[in-house]
Amino acid sequence: MEYLSNGILEIEISPLGAELQRIRRVTAPWEYLWQGDAAYWNRRSPILFPNVGKVWNSQVIVDGQPCELHQHGFARDMPFKKIIDEDRHMAFLLRSNETTHEFWPFDFELRIDYTLLRNTITVGWSLTNCDTRTMPFQIGAHPGFNYPHYSADDDLHGYLSFNVSDALVSTAIATGGYAGKETFEVPLPEDGLLPLTNDTFACDTIVDATGRINRITLHDKNAKPLVTICHSMPITALWSPCNGRAPFVCIEPWHGRCDDAGFEGEFLRRPFIEQVAPGQTWNTNYEMIIE
Repeated sequence: MEYLSNGILEIEISPLGAELQRIRRVTAPWEYLWQGDAAYWNRRSPILFPNVGKVWNSQVIVDGQPCELHQHGFARDMPFKKIIDEDRHMAFLLRSNETTHEFWPFDFELRIDYTLLRNTITVGWSLTNCDTRTMPFQIGAHPGFNYPHYSADDDLHGYLSFNVSDALVSTAIATGGYAGKETFEVPLPEDGLLPLTNDTFACDTIVDATGRINRITLHDKNAKPLVTICHSMPITALWSPCNGRAPFVCIEPWHGRCDDAGFEGEFLRRPFIEQVAPGQTWNTNYEMIIE
């Protein structure tokens, strides 16, 4: 396990998947990040690459050839190499290899950076195409955040607020975890606080792909802000298992989403695909502000 602190925040990162494992304030070491439990979800903050969500029949087509890919890709299960270890900055690198080639027929370097500045964690993603072909891909974050004083018997676990005041517009998730053809609205109350209850996620996942949402704050039961996610990605997904009857909620900025039900076309034709040319590097980042 790798440790990083700036005197205000302290975080832990696993080289496996370059996955964030803990987020705490130095002066009040309550654990912000979900700690994993197979009864609900045994991960904490995986990186989703080269696909986000499920692919139809666990297979994609790349340049006419079938490739086996599973939900959220393979990067989350691959060992990364630590390449930078500074006072407030740490970086990890995954290079394509024989194992990645079993799933993905491209040469690449995926770099994950963690930087601490005051009460903010910046997570940077850099993808370099080392291949001779333009590489399509998707990438996303999947951090889970604990509810303080959670009880399954409570009607309310917390709230979410957003940089928008009108209703969220979600893609419907069909049976099996694929995108349906319909959308539905999630209205926001006048105060802008979306209650998180045992029924909030009866829809499975809220997937707003309108590109309007770039700031999401998790509040406790008393509406006190806990953590804010800031990003510039086209999709914001919100999820908590068991219809929401779990001790945490995931706030997920995505470049990409699951396949449409029945999709069997080229990977390049998946919704919200990014591309990087040979020899070029694509990058972005998002922030977690610990309130």
